[in-house]
Amino acid sequence: MQPPPPMQAAPAQAASVPYPPAAPYGAVPMPQPHAAAPSFTPPPAAPRSPQAAPSWQAEPAPSPVPSPTSMPASAPWASDPILPRDVVPAQRRAFVPEPAPEARPEAEILAALTDGLEVYLQPIVSLPQRKVAFYEALARLRVGEALLSPPDFVRVLERHGRTTELDRLMLARVTAIGQHLASRGSETPVAYALSPGSLFEPGFLRAVGRLIDLHPELAGRLILALPQRSWRSLDAEQASALRSLRDRIGLAVDRVEDPRVDAAALASCGASYAKVGVEMLLSEHGAAVALGLARSGIRLVAEDVERETDVPDLIDLDLPLAQGTVFSPPRVVRPEVLSPPAPPAPEPEPTPPADDPQPPVRRAFRDVLRRAV
Repeated sequence: MQPPPPMQAAPAQAASVPYPPAAPYGAVPMPQPHAAAPSFTPPPAAPRSPQAAPSWQAEPAPSPVPSPTSMPASAPWASDPILPRDVVPAQRRAFVPEPAPEARPEAEILAALTDGLEVYLQPIVSLPQRKVAFYEALARLRVGEALLSPPDFVRVLERHGRTTELDRLMLARVTAIGQHLASRGSETPVAYALSPGSLFEPGFLRAVGRLIDLHPELAGRLILALPQRSWRSLDAEQASALRSLRDRIGLAVDRVEDPRVDAAALASCGASYAKVGVEMLLSEHGAAVALGLARSGIRLVAEDVERETDVPDLIDLDLPLAQGTVFSPPRVVRPEVLSPPAPPAPEPEPTPPADDPQPPVRRAFRDVLRRAV
């Protein structure tokens, strides 16, 4: 057992010693300072000539990297486990949205419906051969120097109730295109998507039937497409009119947005094609939509195909048709195709040549007998 440490005595306090009073200033003589000793100053050094730095010192030193401790605690990347601590991200630039395109006056759009309507054709191809199965006619409006697509002018036409007028003008041009293809011996159909408002125009679908009667060469060469929501809201008269057209023209379902497609009901109304966006087809609902349409005998068209990498996936789904810029962009139709063909000029009657002898003139028997007497 270790002995306890020795006790230390408290330090003794020194006794206070009284100081003598200070003498007044000037009473005590100040000591004289000693003579200053001579100081030694070294001679200045000769300037050195500059020497070339070694090669290992010629390169500039890297810029110092800010240490984590020098970063402010409020930095957004200070607590980020992904960014390296010794790298400061670049300063973010403020997002500046692009200016919206200038809206065209409605009066210009309505005037262009008569004078600036142009027709573009985009092919629908078969997969995987990529052969043209049929064409789709697309409407464009030329307003000044700008070419407007349907999203830019359809709203204006709907507000003024002129979408049916657009459909009538486009059907007249589609008829001219079909006649042109028929004159060249082609049986390729031409499709056109009607606006929803045309179905409620009295007698519009009946007028389409009369158009086929007037131009029998269009039978089998015309395909009319209706939006999915229009197929769902058909009344008895509209459904009857579509059934009467199904034997002479093709019918298609356009703009399929809901994957819950009643393929059997569509087929009973005469639909033979359905256009579905590539985004829906490559989603989780794509296989079910494609299988349901195929079982009802409706040929599916994958639209808006813009990437070549999506084509193999569409082929794996066993899709028969596709449409998009990856196959061909829309191309304008020449004006001479849209103009009706001029009727053939009547052939002039042949004139007899001048050298032919005149035919003999027959005289009466009495005249001959009178001359003989």
